[in-house]
Amino acid sequence: MTNQQITLRVRDSHTFVEGRLDGEVYKGLKKVLGYKDDQAIWKMPKDKNGRPKGNWDGWQTTVCYSKHHCKCSIKKDGTHFPTGLLAKARDYFAGVNQSYGLIDERKLVERTNSFAMSSDFEVRDYQQKIITDACNKERGIIKMATGGGKTGVASGIIATLGVKPFIFYVTSVDLLKQAKAELEKFIRKDGQSLSVGTIGDGKCDIQDVNIMTVQTAVRSLGARFAKFDDEDSGSDKKAMSKSDKKDIAELIHSCHGYIADEVQHWAAKTCQVIADHSVNARFRYGLSATPWRDLGDDILIDACFGKPIADINASFLIEKKILVPPSIYFVHMPRLDMDGQYATVYKDAIVENDHRNVTIANIAEQMVDQGRQVLILCKHIAHGEILEGLISESFFIHGSHTSKQREDWLNKMRDKEAKITIATSIFDEGVDVKPLDGLILAGSGKSQTRALQRIGRVIRKYECHDTGFIKKDAFVVDFFDNVKYMRGHSMKRKHIYNTEPRFDVKDWKM
Repeated sequence: MTNQQITLRVRDSHTFVEGRLDGEVYKGLKKVLGYKDDQAIWKMPKDKNGRPKGNWDGWQTTVCYSKHHCKCSIKKDGTHFPTGLLAKARDYFAGVNQSYGLIDERKLVERTNSFAMSSDFEVRDYQQKIITDACNKERGIIKMATGGGKTGVASGIIATLGVKPFIFYVTSVDLLKQAKAELEKFIRKDGQSLSVGTIGDGKCDIQDVNIMTVQTAVRSLGARFAKFDDEDSGSDKKAMSKSDKKDIAELIHSCHGYIADEVQHWAAKTCQVIADHSVNARFRYGLSATPWRDLGDDILIDACFGKPIADINASFLIEKKILVPPSIYFVHMPRLDMDGQYATVYKDAIVENDHRNVTIANIAEQMVDQGRQVLILCKHIAHGEILEGLISESFFIHGSHTSKQREDWLNKMRDKEAKITIATSIFDEGVDVKPLDGLILAGSGKSQTRALQRIGRVIRKYECHDTGFIKKDAFVVDFFDNVKYMRGHSMKRKHIYNTEPRFDVKDWKM
């Protein structure tokens, strides 16, 4: 088979293929730049009787071949794919002896030397390597366990690149405020603290460097935001004016670089919209302790950001004494024989299971007696309310509280004035409360990514010079729920914990 040479025209968002690809080569490219849809059985075309028709194998591709069939948010003509997958495409072409020329049409970006890192920030050796590699590679995914200093690395990248405008995307209002404070602490402009713009939670203050919630970004681009999964709290629901939305959309279109925190969510269609509209963003980085999904569509994350740059796991940081080691106990619940749909089984076996809830209450109070500050994470508000009623000195915080109420309670937790906090998934990701050293995972759940994120809430190192308190370890309680659906979920969580050599995972049979 003789392949005619093609030309790859590389732009910031997408790469276009010019010239004719042999049919088999084109099929192979679609396969390499695609994934097997985990929900394929539900999406398969059906006849009028509801039976599957056609021969679709469930394979989805990121390759589009014409404006009429383009799946992108901004419709494009000609064969194209996300530039984040360029390296994967080039490897494929080399493997099938497809000759090609490459024309890089990305514009050089003017840089400023007015940005610098604060002298108060001590960059660790592995952080400096990541910053240097990221700036040299211009895009990529940074996997770093909670507590490894992701925001410090992000600040270093922004300060070193010196390009503007720049956007740092977060997934919640709580992270919006936290990230703004940290970036302003770490980055200097002309020797002074950098004023970081805030876009989200009803605010639109645009600066050279900006923190923006993905919810506000998506809605400003005219798309409808959909929750990432069934545990997403869907925070930042405040409306923006038409004028603000227009300014935000122009910022997204014009920004020369962006960093996305909690990048595991960027396989979601709504985040793909942001990546597609960032037509001038040469520099693109994704941060997360768990930069993958449980659905097998991780290539969509790669499409937004490119190849991995770094992999810093929790055990590495424990060895360096940056994090504290956790002991994770799986409490085995009695076997329950239940039928019915997932929601019914979850309600009966988890939410309204008196034995299980009393066990949670007793363990939480024992932790407090040992001097620990405890976080209990649950999935449903009804479950949190039940637990709050059972546990003295507890407070249940969830998405229905205002951002001010959540911020006030977070500050109490940071000051060790909150003995037992019950929370929904709003506290799953990124929220920094270093004194926490006790965690009870009350909500079960199948997500392996959320499982590791939750452990990260309690393994940050913490010392209080005023009281002499030094956090030396973390105590985590999870549940092996021996019931339909939950049994398999428990096994998956246990497996993912065991991928960390410094996590001490044990069974606790009561």
